[in-house]
Amino acid sequence: MSEFIYQIKNLTYHNSDGYIDNINLNLGFKQVHVLIVKNSSEQSVFIHSLKAFEEDIQGKILFKGKRMDGSLLNKSDIVFLHQKPVLVNNLSVAENLSLTNIPKRKIFPLINWKKLKKTAQETLDRLNFELNHNTKVGNLSRENKKIVYIAQVFMKNPQVIIMHEPTEGLSAHNVSKLYRIIQDYKENGGSVIYITKQWEEALKLGDQISVLSKGSISGELSADMAKKDPQTLLNILEDYKYKGSREDKDEGTQSVLDAVFKAAEFLTSEYELKDVLRLLAKEVTKVMNADGCVIDLIDESTSTIIDTLEFKTRKEFQTQLKKEAIIKIAQQGDIYYSNQQDRVFNSLFEKMNDIKTIICIPVLIRSQITGIIQIYYEDFYVYSKEESKYLSAFARHAAIAIESTRLMGRSALLQESHHRIKNNLQSIVGLISLQKRFIDKNPQKSIDDILDNITSRVKSIAAVHDLLSRDKLGRSIINVKKIIEVIVDFINIDTKIAIYLDLDNIFIPYSKASSIALIINELVLNCLKHAFLGRDTGTIHIQCKRFNEDVFLLVKDNGVGLAEKFDLSKLDSLGLSIVHAIVTNEFHGKMDFNNEDGTEVKITLPDQKILLK
Repeated sequence: MSEFIYQIKNLTYHNSDGYIDNINLNLGFKQVHVLIVKNSSEQSVFIHSLKAFEEDIQGKILFKGKRMDGSLLNKSDIVFLHQKPVLVNNLSVAENLSLTNIPKRKIFPLINWKKLKKTAQETLDRLNFELNHNTKVGNLSRENKKIVYIAQVFMKNPQVIIMHEPTEGLSAHNVSKLYRIIQDYKENGGSVIYITKQWEEALKLGDQISVLSKGSISGELSADMAKKDPQTLLNILEDYKYKGSREDKDEGTQSVLDAVFKAAEFLTSEYELKDVLRLLAKEVTKVMNADGCVIDLIDESTSTIIDTLEFKTRKEFQTQLKKEAIIKIAQQGDIYYSNQQDRVFNSLFEKMNDIKTIICIPVLIRSQITGIIQIYYEDFYVYSKEESKYLSAFARHAAIAIESTRLMGRSALLQESHHRIKNNLQSIVGLISLQKRFIDKNPQKSIDDILDNITSRVKSIAAVHDLLSRDKLGRSIINVKKIIEVIVDFINIDTKIAIYLDLDNIFIPYSKASSIALIINELVLNCLKHAFLGRDTGTIHIQCKRFNEDVFLLVKDNGVGLAEKFDLSKLDSLGLSIVHAIVTNEFHGKMDFNNEDGTEVKITLPDQKILLK
């Protein structure tokens, strides 16, 4: 059996649009072979030669080792996705999807409309295209027609798809969808010849890359090689004058070594991880001739961005990738390159100005993503093979810095524990003292109730210490989501009250964690004790979200609501007094009450007062 599913051998053809001469190209099984063709006429001539089987076309095309003819092409083993959609405007989306394979009933040769529509909608859903199968194609936008055409091709599930500028006319959102569809198709056994003018697409999709120029193949290389040294690919192409890397390789290597030694010196001194990473960001910017560098730290278990450090050469530069883009790029596990010519470039950013190129590389510790280094340029820039090595070296050193900090954290954890326990005990003593003063003012309160309150508060503080002690990475940070989940678990034992959680992954320093735990403990306990008087059932909704520059915490119940003349300043509730004091005094936040359909407490905390600095 041939090692290639599709082969072009010595293909030669010419017509009024142009010519191709002695083209050789191999497509492997489960492979995407990108063919970069800058000239539109050459693209048309090449595609025509693959389909026509005319006498004046020289050479041969093999499918699984056998020479192809028109009959084999018509069996739908090989399907073309043309630059312009081939659709019938008067038919519905469902009818267009099934044009070449209309389902018929067994008894009479009639169209099985139910099956046709069901299959069409299942295909659209599987490909994540938000279209109604009943819509007439003539009423669709140009982009949605292209989407229907793409769905039609993938619905046939051929063994090979030959694509001609498939992203033309698509928004960045739909381009990303198409990339994912192609990747899924390849993983499920499909192979693709991807014909495009955009070399940037080759780096994202390709396994193998060829360049067709002036009628012949001017070069071929693996996508891995192109990612390591994209300048090699650009040297094959013509008319590219992107800003290049430094010519003096020895100087570049020495700069990298200097940066690594500086970072190592920082690690062995009293500097913290952030100082080391800021230094690396500055040195990466210098070595890579960049205009700025951003390093994001990522929590492995939740894929959440914990912290961001930045260096830029000019204050005017603004660049912030979307969080989902950062995680997606990091998960690829390789150098990522994009510039303004790329159709998805602008969609990657939350905010951006004066930036035309971005290069990213993930930071890995034992194959786990712990961060990502982003380098940006105000001009078009293409890195060299040497610079890809520099990037890898910086990523490895960032990983070493992170791991070293964790090791120091683990070794210091036992020494630090007595200090943390001491602080916790002081907090507990303080809470008991507050409770004692509260009893003096309210002697009618039940002793059992008072002891239950104290026990719950002590448990909430203990829960924070337990979470920190069980952190395998030895960090002094805690996920607020985990704090809330643990506290809800031990508070809500043996009750019929349903508690619903909607929580973001928000990481805070240990020093803030006990206060957050107390806030949650008091608010939930208050709901359970007072909101559902005379009732066995009820619901509590807890939300914790980060938006812009604030963290929002909301606790809402569907109980009896607040008293008619509710006034927090005159309330004889120690729990709410503790919450109010923490929110306003420690976090400089605000606390709002709403009495509609139960009680809603909304707390707004400025993120600079609660998050990692």
